Amino acid sequence: MLIQLLYSSKATSALSPADLTAILDKSVANNQASQITGLLLYRDGCFLQLLEGEAGVVDAAFRRISRDPRHHQVESLFYNECKQREFAQWYMGFHVPQPAALAKFPQFAPVFDPEFDVSQLVVTPQDGLAMLKVFAELPG
Repeated sequence: MLIQLLYSSKATSALSPADLTAILDKSVANNQASQITGLLLYRDGCFLQLLEGEAGVVDAAFRRISRDPRHHQVESLFYNECKQREFAQWYMGFHVPQPAALAKFPQFAPVFDPEFDVSQLVVTPQDGLAMLKVFAELPG
């Protein structure tokens, strides 16, 4: 069964561009080995990531990600069965959302506020994928 899992989390400390590059490189290697695709957004210490692939491998990846000490407040926003991958071109796409792009999706802007309690957010798969597709089309 092919699934999509969207989660958010907060960095436990400030991440440098080199830290982000290391995270992305490791994610690409892990995801390629597991045939997971997706997109990672990061802004002001806040992560929003979509993973897509076979349920068992995505579940295992999410368990591993949840234990990573570089972030906390890991919250699954949706877990959705799907017919096809939306981000098949990337083992892990990456974007830093700019304020103008976030303004198009005011319901998601709080996710990138370090003070926001993301457990209060309700995300439908349709809204989550719509926002991620906008970022997927932006130059990365």
